[in-house]
Parts: sequence; structure tokens; C-alpha cells
Amino acid sequence: MYRLLIILLSFTLVGTVHGKEAMKLSIGQYRIADGEDSYNFTSLSAKYSTSQYRARLTLPYISNYLGESGLGNAAIKLSYLTQWQNTFIDFNYRQKLATADERLTVPTFDTAMSVEMSQYISRGIGFFELGYTWRNELQSRDSTRNDSLYYALGGLLPFSDDLLVGLTLDHKPTALGRLDRSVGLITQLKVSQKSRLGFNVIKGLTTTSSDWLIGLVWSQKY
Repeated sequence: MYRLLIILLSFTLVGTVHGKEAMKLSIGQYRIADGEDSYNFTSLSAKYSTSQYRARLTLPYISNYLGESGLGNAAIKLSYLTQWQNTFIDFNYRQKLATADERLTVPTFDTAMSVEMSQYISRGIGFFELGYTWRNELQSRDSTRNDSLYYALGGLLPFSDDLLVGLTLDHKPTALGRLDRSVGLITQLKVSQKSRLGFNVIKGLTTTSSDWLIGLVWSQKY
């Protein structure tokens, strides 16, 4: 599901600066408000990282969408992490697994690749991601789904040793190729040395975007 990528980007940006990390598990609970189409969204994620590689598996669950509940599209993300002078560079590969319930969203086996760059700016971090999505043909639908570019940019600023606050601008086509642009406020609070609590508020900027997305994310390192 396309909204899942927005959610994951907002949450994972606080981990953009590279470092050694074994395993991180996270759970996000969101409310997507869009008139009569408002519903709940839960994402479960497991990420394994080294100093140079990262792998993530995400399982989404949609509930109370027009009275229906079920799985969204699971996704795998593989990253190669490198650095050029003071700029951190991630090369990302994303693969959706077409696990979605057709009553809720479009099951897709789309592939995407992107380059994500981040750099320290004053006391904070600025970032930019540019990518391309290849759409797999749908056998059960008549809709035309075009390949497309996407981008995201923003920044994060520490307000204290335990609190990060950031803004994001995200531009991605939906699963059916319609424009979706959103702006988000993201925060992360360090609860302990290995635990984090995030709070996200995302506002849709186009007629095909959801009006609002509000959610909490809990993550635990191992």
C-alpha cells in the first residue's frame, strides 16, 4: 500500500545516520482520516542492520475500511549504505509482495529503486530521496498503472538529547498512478537506551491524498 512507504520514510529518517545495529522491531498504529473512507492502519516491521547493509520486512494490516479488515501489501526493503565526504548515501531496493486483500487495496508486485542522501546541517540533519517505481501489470483490473518517479525531502532537529522533531515533504503516485503529495510533522522521543516512541502527523495536499494521517510508532533495538 502506497501510504505505507510514507509512514516508513517518516519513521526511519531518524536512523539515517549510519551506525552498527543488530535488530530493530517496531509497531505503528495509525488513524487515516479521509471522510467516509477513514480507517485504522497497523504496521509491523523488522529491520536488520550492519554498518554497510540494511534489510527490512514490513507487514501492514488495515482495519475498519468501509467495514472490512485485512492485510495490505507486505514489503521488503534492501539498502546499501555508503558515504561521500560529509554526505551519507543509501541505495535502496523495494519490493512489494502483493499480499493485499482486494477488498481493501490493490495487490501489487511493484519494484522501486531510490537514492537517499542526508547530511548534517547546523545542529540537525537534512535529507533528500529520489526514486523510480516499476509497476507490475494487474491481471484482474482494467486500470492503467504507469511507471513513475517519486521524491521526498525534509529535515530533523534535536530539541534535546532525547527529543527529535522534523518536517517532511513527500510526493508519490498511488498504486493506481494518481498523484499523492503530503507534508508531515514527525517526532521521536528516546524512552531508554534501546527504546523509541515516535509521533507522526501527516497532511495530504492533493484531492487524491488522505486528509490526515495521525499515528504512534514504538521501536525496540536488540
